[in-house]
Amino acid sequence: MEKVLCLDIGGSSIKSGLVDISGNITDENKSVIKEETYESFLETVKNIVDNLSEKPKGIAAALPGGYDIKNDAIFAPNLQILNGRHIKTDIENMCGIKVLAENDANLAAYGEYVFGDKKSVNNMIFCTLGTGFGGGLILNGKLLQSDITLFEVGHLSINIRGRKCGCGRNGCLDEYCSTSGIIEIYKELGGSTNGINPYILSEKAKNNDTLALKTFEEYGRLLAFAFANLAALFCPEKIKFGGGLSELSEYYMDCLIDEFEKLLFPAYKGRVKIERAELKNQAGMLGGAALFFGL
Repeated sequence: MEKVLCLDIGGSSIKSGLVDISGNITDENKSVIKEETYESFLETVKNIVDNLSEKPKGIAAALPGGYDIKNDAIFAPNLQILNGRHIKTDIENMCGIKVLAENDANLAAYGEYVFGDKKSVNNMIFCTLGTGFGGGLILNGKLLQSDITLFEVGHLSINIRGRKCGCGRNGCLDEYCSTSGIIEIYKELGGSTNGINPYILSEKAKNNDTLALKTFEEYGRLLAFAFANLAALFCPEKIKFGGGLSELSEYYMDCLIDEFEKLLFPAYKGRVKIERAELKNQAGMLGGAALFFGL
């Protein structure tokens, strides 16, 4: 059975795996990029390809940033070694194999849809909650695409005088609903951020720490605000969310749903469900395969 090598590219590592048309994954691995250089990134990709158990039909690369598909150029302000590079062309020339490239959140959205919700919904929004806030839109059963990656929801502003974002604007969701955003909420509520990360906050919440619980509640409210705005634009049957912070949803899910129902455009009430993603960190690889195979 034909397989595609799927690369989920991060800031310091690349998750990879061979995926067949049914979504089965083999050769799953995580490779560290040894140096913060583009050359080291390409070397890491080459090593992954050279050590596969079988030759893939092609490569699907999930990219952390906006991607100009037509001109093969990536906008990655938070990952300078990739910013402006021609990743598709360079990997094709290096490995002699066809490459498909797309934004990582778009591919995660498509993977979650094709291998999870395709039979039950036609319209779905998927958001990734982690280092940043990403998203993808499934509209009438298809991933929304153009000659440049679309649906950069992390750069919708909720406060024009708010925190400065890496994209150059102020108040982006990327700065409020991300890992750094939840830590900033804790700080604003009076907590010390020394050594704090979301997982330590979740341990505090588990032990009924008042400040940690309030932090997650406020985070849930911000997410509800973001999701209600997105629902007003597209009225999807589902809004699903994944990424590292989704693993902590037990501490903010109730608040998120309650606030979302209050904020949702009245005509859409009862039409939009909020759910946590099911495929976790494999969604991007599965989405890359689905798009490559034309599923």
